[in-house]
Amino acid sequence: MVARSLVLLLVTAVSACSHDVSSSPPPPPPTNVAVAYCAGLEPDWVAFQDGDGAWTHAQPTVSGPNTTFRAQLSADRGAIAMVSRSGAFSLVSVFYGTPAELETAGDTNPRHCFPAIAQTLLGTAIGINTGEVAFVGASFGSRVRVGVDSTFELKALPSGPRDLLATRFAHANGTGPITRMILRRDIDVPDGTLLPVFDFASAEAFAPAIANVTLDGLGAESAASGTRLLASHDEISVTLATNLTADVTRPYFALPETQLGAGDLQIVSANTNAATTGSARSTTLYFRAPSDRTLAFGALLIQPTFTTVATVPALRLRAHFVPQNDYDRATVISYQQDSTLFVTVTMTAAYAAGSANGYDLVNPDLSGAAGFDPAWTLHQGGTLLWNGARIGGSLGLGRNTVPTDGATLRAVFATGAL
Repeated sequence: MVARSLVLLLVTAVSACSHDVSSSPPPPPPTNVAVAYCAGLEPDWVAFQDGDGAWTHAQPTVSGPNTTFRAQLSADRGAIAMVSRSGAFSLVSVFYGTPAELETAGDTNPRHCFPAIAQTLLGTAIGINTGEVAFVGASFGSRVRVGVDSTFELKALPSGPRDLLATRFAHANGTGPITRMILRRDIDVPDGTLLPVFDFASAEAFAPAIANVTLDGLGAESAASGTRLLASHDEISVTLATNLTADVTRPYFALPETQLGAGDLQIVSANTNAATTGSARSTTLYFRAPSDRTLAFGALLIQPTFTTVATVPALRLRAHFVPQNDYDRATVISYQQDSTLFVTVTMTAAYAAGSANGYDLVNPDLSGAAGFDPAWTLHQGGTLLWNGARIGGSLGLGRNTVPTDGATLRAVFATGAL
């Protein structure tokens, strides 16, 4: 009787276990990850890591103007490794994040995706008084001073529609107050075109908007501040960030809101250098209407601790960062060896929160992934330069992020040698 009871009890227990297993929910389906680039911006080699698994080489697929690298991830976090090469130069970029965050490693931003054909636009600017100076700017970094003969050349502009902004400064060194502006939209003309005259005394010109910006957390440092226009085609400098001063509150110049298009934003930013504290800091605000604003700097960088993970087949380092609440988006460590080898490792806050080791940024062993050459990455011997960065604020990650009115970005940087 006792034996029979034990058997029945065993059968019941086994049945119960079987029932529990059969009724447990199935694992979630894998997450499809697609990292897309527009033509000319795609890396030369890509691999993915699912959780802590092996690295797997990914082949590109081309559809229209975009090149896409795809993976399926079963874990709630993973990584993408990318190699970009040009001659002897090689850059290995590793990004640790959630599946959704990995897609931000791509770049299909219309402001960055344009034909490789460069062109030059010619022009003349008048209405510049004695002692004043004028600049004309377009796409990223394309900004020229109007010469003493009133002419200018905007070189190496991407073809296609461009927005042009001309600014007249009260001082000849270009750091004084802006007195007039001219904004022209959707300029799409052949290479070498002579543009209609920019006349700062005409009705086309308008006065800038002026407001104050207060730098919270500046401390004893000096900071440079400046503004930019984020327009439909371009990001254009309004003022150069050269007015290095310890003033906590200072004026900034912007476009009147009436001059903005429906999707335009303006950017006011400030940055310090590392000379005083060892950390360079920056703070940025996106806005439409010019008004008195406050920009908040984050804390100084708490430097990482470095350890060596391996020396063969390549030098692999671990940079461990402690959490810093001001920088709740991502943490970056970059290495430079010689003048041709660069390795960058980025980890998002979401990845670090799901990792037992937190912000443990390790440049991984990629030698097991098809097509990876250890010569692309670090090797033992010689001086290694490093640059650490932390990023916070409300602005999303990646180059495809669409800023909104009020979005902020904070960053801190420090450098050293190993």
